Amino acid sequence: MEIFMNSLTKKYGKITALNNINLNVKNHGCVGILGPNGAGKTTMLKLITNIIKPTHGEVQINGINVSEKPEKALGFVGSLIEQPEFYSYLTGKEILDFTRKIKGMNKETFNNIIDSIINTTQISSFIERKTGNYSRGMKQRLALAVAMIGDPEIIILDEPTFGLDPKGMKEIRTLIRNLARTKLILLSTHLIYEAREICDRTIIINNGIIEHDSTMADNKFLLKITLDSPGHSIVSNKIKNYTVNGNEIIVEKSNDYENFEVIEDLIGQGIKVKYVEQFDNLEDVYISITNKNKVNI
Repeated sequence: MEIFMNSLTKKYGKITALNNINLNVKNHGCVGILGPNGAGKTTMLKLITNIIKPTHGEVQINGINVSEKPEKALGFVGSLIEQPEFYSYLTGKEILDFTRKIKGMNKETFNNIIDSIINTTQISSFIERKTGNYSRGMKQRLALAVAMIGDPEIIILDEPTFGLDPKGMKEIRTLIRNLARTKLILLSTHLIYEAREICDRTIIINNGIIEHDSTMADNKFLLKITLDSPGHSIVSNKIKNYTVNGNEIIVEKSNDYENFEVIEDLIGQGIKVKYVEQFDNLEDVYISITNKNKVNI
């Protein structure tokens, strides 16, 4: 399972919505596309799903060019782009059956998998109700069920928790984490804490340009340590790098040492440690990027 973007560019007249994107995501897990409103996130997802065509460059899904062979390439994909709306006079179950027909799935195969999809997306309590009476959260979960028809190995989600209450957001995130165990999830969001909570890798896009790309696993090596006083010099084979800000130091551990081993080493040097916490620099990076003096598209 793989999505490959090569020099992907989209222009609307003189406005460049996406500018020369080169990106490769593959294997199961959740990859977050993080950025402010208007950064180019939805444009990227629309190009991947062939809703719009690129001005330049290409998207490949499992080695297949999306623009040249969309039916074949998108056969691997289920998607939820922007906010879902359904025929209000149809029930959720009728929507799923309608999707089954569009995707060319026979009734027998559909019947064999539908219960699993309903249970996974937790829509059994309202599946027989007309969608015109659905809350936003119900529509989001039904849309995820629609995306799962055909058991796609890649699922693309555009701000799937937008507008939900805290309970609904938690339910959708739990569902995404479960799906990411076996599928490749590409998820756009403008919420830093959401990317931190559910994504294995986070890409920050701003003004149509990728400005940061890292794995969340990188942050497990970082500690923020508050000392009793500023000005300490540290020498330790358990610390790869560190930066000092007054009496706080940001430590990058060496070779995946446990936190307590680093602290014991510092104390052994006579350094008085007052407070220790895991450090996540994603928020600092995001704010630094989005505060640049640029005009959002």
